[in-house]
Amino acid sequence: MAQRSVGTRIKIGTTFIAGLTSIDAPPRSAETLDTTTLDSAGGYRTFIGGFKDGGEVTLSGFFEAGDAGQIALNDAFEAGTLQNFEIVFPPEMGASWSFQAVVTAFKGGDAQLEELLAFEATVKISGPPTLATSASGGITALSLTGGGTLSPAFASGVSYYAYTGAITSPITVTATAANHTLKLYVDDAFVQDLTSGAASGPITVPATSRQVTILAQEAGKAIRYYDVTVAKTS
Repeated sequence: MAQRSVGTRIKIGTTFIAGLTSIDAPPRSAETLDTTTLDSAGGYRTFIGGFKDGGEVTLSGFFEAGDAGQIALNDAFEAGTLQNFEIVFPPEMGASWSFQAVVTAFKGGDAQLEELLAFEATVKISGPPTLATSASGGITALSLTGGGTLSPAFASGVSYYAYTGAITSPITVTATAANHTLKLYVDDAFVQDLTSGAASGPITVPATSRQVTILAQEAGKAIRYYDVTVAKTS
C-alpha cells in the first residue's frame, strides 16, 4: 500500500535533524566488468557485476541555526570523519535505512526574497547501506508520571499521543519492550538510554508544549518510534 512520506526522519549518530522537507534514499548502483570475448554467442557483449556504490544522500529543508542535528552535520563536515546515519520511515511502513557516511557538503542559510531560510547537506555513503523491512514489535507498555492523562490509551500499534492535564513538572517516562534497545528523546534531542520497565530520569515541562519520543529498535528489524506531546492545561 502507498504510504505518505510525512513522519520520515533521519538522525546523525543519536541526534535527529530538524526542519527537513526532503530526504533522498540511498541511490545504490553497481559497476559492471566486460567479459565479452571473440566467441561470445550471438554477437552480444557479456558482463559480470563489479564494485557497488551506496551513492550520495541529499538532505534539504529549513535552516535552523540552533538545531542540534544541523549543528552535528556542520561539525561532521568539518571533521571529515565517518558518521552513523539512520533514516526512519513512518511507523506504519515498518522500514528503515542505516549506513555510515561522510558529510561532503553543507549549506546553511540560503536567503531568497519571500522564501524561508534554507539549508542543504550531502552525505557520501561508505560501505553497504542496510534496508530493514521487517517491522519491530515495538513497545508493549507506556506510562508517564506527573498527573496528566495519556490520550489515546496506549496500544503498541499507535505511534502518536498527547499527555495533558494539570501536570506537575518534572515528569518521568516508563516504556516496556522485551529484547529492544530503547532511547529517549526530548524535542528531538537524545536524552538517555531507557531500561525496559524502568522510569526515565526527570523531564522538565515548560509552560509551552514539549515532545517526548521513544525510539525502539529490535535487532535486525526496522526502528519504530512513539511521539508524546506533553502540554500543561488548566
